[in-house]
Amino acid sequence: MGRDLIANLKFQKMADPDGFDPIKFAKMYEEAVLSGKRPNEFTQKKTFSPSSVGYGNGNCPRYWFIAFTGAEFENKTDAMGISNMDNGTYVHERIQKNMAKTPVFKENEPEITHNDPPIRGFADTIINWNGKEVVGEIKSAKQEIFDIRQAEMQGLPYHKIQLLTYMKIRGAQQGFFFYENKNDNSFLVIPINMDEKNSKLINDVWDWLRKVYGAYEAGTLPERTFTKSQWACKGCPVKNVCWKDMKNEIGDVYIEPLVLEK
Repeated sequence: MGRDLIANLKFQKMADPDGFDPIKFAKMYEEAVLSGKRPNEFTQKKTFSPSSVGYGNGNCPRYWFIAFTGAEFENKTDAMGISNMDNGTYVHERIQKNMAKTPVFKENEPEITHNDPPIRGFADTIINWNGKEVVGEIKSAKQEIFDIRQAEMQGLPYHKIQLLTYMKIRGAQQGFFFYENKNDNSFLVIPINMDEKNSKLINDVWDWLRKVYGAYEAGTLPERTFTKSQWACKGCPVKNVCWKDMKNEIGDVYIEPLVLEK
């Protein structure tokens, strides 16, 4: 069941029963939001997306095998999710517009690709600091999440994988997260270095990606590493394919799921 985008259906009773109906109008608006939802469609991935690795079904080797093979993808995004994504897009565009006004700006949204493992994505922004590239990722967060980022001065684990991937491909030794608070538009700039620890982290993740892609190339289906009720399965776009269409196919090889340290 989707989350309810309408905050309150207990509107004040209208004097004219044939006049404006706020409940009907609220539901009409929610349907308008849902009209922007992408339809279910056959999809075949060609590359790993840095924004997906380490998050939800992106941790599952079996998901990637099915995605690379091609399958019907079910869009499970509800009205609230669509609105959140639209807001996120607006925030990115607004911040990128301001990034472009800084004297150190180089470019926004450069396409970043790699062959082994196959990766394709778009970095949010790149600046030039004293002649060296610094890669930036823009994120927005609610107050409670923002407070944690501020206290730890660290990006979320899967955000870190995304940024380190772009840094590794571009050969950048430095990067940063730009976290904006959704409540008051305050922001954090959190630097990150390609030090020994982060180099090992991203190398280990890339080794996992190569193992997963190697299974796809060999045609060896990975075993299920999550149950239907676990977080990686709940929002997976190929859950029905994995558990219903392929219910009798246990798998040919075991590949551990990707688990990132918090």
